[in-house]
Amino acid sequence: MTEHQKHNCSDDPRGQQFQVILRELRIIFRASQAHAKSVEKECGLSSAQLWMMWELFNHPGLKVSELAGILSIHPSTCSNMLDKLQKKGLIYRSRTNPNDQRVVRLNLTEEGVQLLATAPRPAQGVLADVLLRLPDESLNHLESGLTEFVKALKSFDVKDGLKPIDS
Repeated sequence: MTEHQKHNCSDDPRGQQFQVILRELRIIFRASQAHAKSVEKECGLSSAQLWMMWELFNHPGLKVSELAGILSIHPSTCSNMLDKLQKKGLIYRSRTNPNDQRVVRLNLTEEGVQLLATAPRPAQGVLADVLLRLPDESLNHLESGLTEFVKALKSFDVKDGLKPIDS
């Protein structure tokens, strides 16, 4: 009997657990995809871009590195996403210190604020929203289990963890 067949036996507790976990992972991915599609359809942005805008609404004047940290993405990915939002007229960059042109602050335009007034929620997307609401013990178990899961993958790029799913 192959390993795959063992995991599909309904009388094998490990096989049952395997099936439950696989179904739950599918639910998580599909819920995330469905939210991303509904956000895109409703406001023309990716859910990651929408989350980005909510953070700028709640914390005007953030720097790119600060926003990237909040979203848990790489600063260059953040900057590229901001370029798209700026082209749409939803955000603007400003340099508040004439002596240091490196410091760029980010803000929403009036059009960006208006878009948020009708934008879908949760602001940070369904996955982040659920994670924020989980109790500490559940988060600790999930973190350790997912860390083991990722380590067991035969090929992966650690940098993929710094890219939003829908960008």
